[in-house]
Amino acid sequence: MKRYLITVMVLICVPVGVSLGFYSFYSKGLPSTDALVSVQPWTRTMIYDVHGHAIKAFYEQDRVEVLLDEIPQHLSNAFIAIEDRKFYRHWGLNVFAIGKALSEDIIAGQIVRGASTITQQLARNLFLTQEQTLTRKIKEAILAVRIERHFTKDEILMMYLNQIYFGEGAYGVEAAARRFFGKPLGEITLAESAFLAGLPKNPSAYSPRRHFDAAKQRQTVVIGAMVEMGMVDAPEAAKAKHDTLEILPAKRAELGTYFTEHVRQILEHRYGASALYRDGLKVYTTMDLALQELAERSLETNLRAMEKRLGYQARDTLGNNVIEGVSTPYIQAALVAIDPHTGHVKAMVGGRDFLESKFNRATQAHRQPGSAFKIFVYTAAVANGMTACDIIMDSPIVVEMPADTSVWRPQNFSEDFEGPITMREALARSINIPAIKVADQIGQSTVITYARQMGIRSPLQPYLSIALGSFEVTLLELTSAIGVLPASGIRTEPIAITHIETREGHILEQNYPRKSEAISAQTAYVMTSILQSAVDEGTGRLIRARGITRNLAGKTGTTDEYGDAWYVGFSPDLVTGVWVGFDEKRSMGNRQTGARVALPIWIDFMTGALEAIPDRRFPEPHGIVRRDICKETGLLATDHCPETRVEVFVSGTEPLRFCNRLPVDTLSILKLDLPEAPSSLD
Repeated sequence: MKRYLITVMVLICVPVGVSLGFYSFYSKGLPSTDALVSVQPWTRTMIYDVHGHAIKAFYEQDRVEVLLDEIPQHLSNAFIAIEDRKFYRHWGLNVFAIGKALSEDIIAGQIVRGASTITQQLARNLFLTQEQTLTRKIKEAILAVRIERHFTKDEILMMYLNQIYFGEGAYGVEAAARRFFGKPLGEITLAESAFLAGLPKNPSAYSPRRHFDAAKQRQTVVIGAMVEMGMVDAPEAAKAKHDTLEILPAKRAELGTYFTEHVRQILEHRYGASALYRDGLKVYTTMDLALQELAERSLETNLRAMEKRLGYQARDTLGNNVIEGVSTPYIQAALVAIDPHTGHVKAMVGGRDFLESKFNRATQAHRQPGSAFKIFVYTAAVANGMTACDIIMDSPIVVEMPADTSVWRPQNFSEDFEGPITMREALARSINIPAIKVADQIGQSTVITYARQMGIRSPLQPYLSIALGSFEVTLLELTSAIGVLPASGIRTEPIAITHIETREGHILEQNYPRKSEAISAQTAYVMTSILQSAVDEGTGRLIRARGITRNLAGKTGTTDEYGDAWYVGFSPDLVTGVWVGFDEKRSMGNRQTGARVALPIWIDFMTGALEAIPDRRFPEPHGIVRRDICKETGLLATDHCPETRVEVFVSGTEPLRFCNRLPVDTLSILKLDLPEAPSSLD
């Protein structure tokens, strides 16, 4: 009896001990109960425009989590029928299926049949790898039992349907429905549900876009399984098999890719790649999707016309041979539109094709702004007491270069000289020599000071050539800096993100306009008035020629050899900058100026962007006075002045002397007795 009892105890204890040791060994490193309860699947970060429209998702796994009651019953049934018919009856493992699969594997000498339940698949997807080994399968079984102990069957099914991979980066049933059918999960049909349920077995072999026929055959198998389980009847099954499936075409280039890449870089810098791609952030941006679309269309339409006009090879033909990189061989352009009062970047185009070049020409390209930089020269001048009617002598100038003994002989675009000219007309017509003389008079360091205050951050040096925009800037900083003028002298830092929420809806970041006074409101108003003249009668007069009458102001920019063309202009509510040129710094062709190639893009965009915004005047601050001025002398007008205009001044800078111009018939009135001149003298 003693030997018998010992034998029984051994027969009981040894298997139990082995089992416990076996369990303890393979449980090492597996997640705890707390980890199971608190598991958070990777979810995508969503980017929204200013109106809440989704514009982009960043993810390692494209997933949108849904609750079980948001999943159509026929979709849940389809997965149970094809993946785990005894799902609601087993305790995590299907012992009969495991035994059958094991015997087939032993006979074949390799793993030929799977027997994983939905719970096991969930365990594998959440915590394990996809390797086909005995160790992984044992761990999977242990985890499956743990999961069944801590979650209901409905909770397990919900987690599984949110985790499963469907191919092409889509994880979970909601992402799959949108990826392949372009509709939310709640709108998919029985046929579409059976089609989706067939994909996870082999997402590559059943790819809807590459292997549609195979995926369709798999759908038939799923529908047959549903019939066998009594989930659908024969007529429903027949209809589902013959329903037309409309698979969305492969994704094309998205709107606002340069903008969203700009946002992505900000997010990764602040929060790291893990949070960006896994934590399911909700990022609300300043982009207006309608304005972004308008910007991209305006830019591409005008560049195509330019290619045709100048005989360039079209981007479409060159683009086919372009290897993704920084530079492209075809003509490029960039556009930035900003609300000057909030700093909100409403639209950003960094190039013509993000897939061919991810280099953002709005934020990363440093190019010479040419005459567009004159805005800062004259702003500094007005801020230091000069006026729009000050007379500047447009005459030849020779500048000794500080680095060597050479000299610089700057020229006007027309290669002529105007003689005495008012500051207003010099800027409106973008005449070079007066700008250089003004910069020399007030000091190049003063120009740099005001450019910095207004928002130019790129390196600048105190050389006279600064007056002609010889130092490189980005389109974003130039556009933002000039936005100081319609904002009555207030500088607002450009921002692309308004706020960020966690996946639970908690505010992670809130951005408000960051403002500072850059120049006085009076200086800003006078400069705006001068730049309105540039639109009315200067280098931007194409705007009026197109029949646009609303209040606008702006300035062209063109660099040597027509390598860069700019137009930066504004209404009271929107400032927009456009740059056009080649990535490689070379000429676009003779006379391809900012007015010729950048301004038409600006006009097309601003016309559409301002269509729904009522026209209004630029706000006039206190401390502005007006006087009738002689256009030739810049002094107070008299009846003898042939041309006059009403000029605006910062109070205290207006002229006090009247024009001393004499009437035309002065000599006859004086009746001077002059000797008759020899006939040989004219």
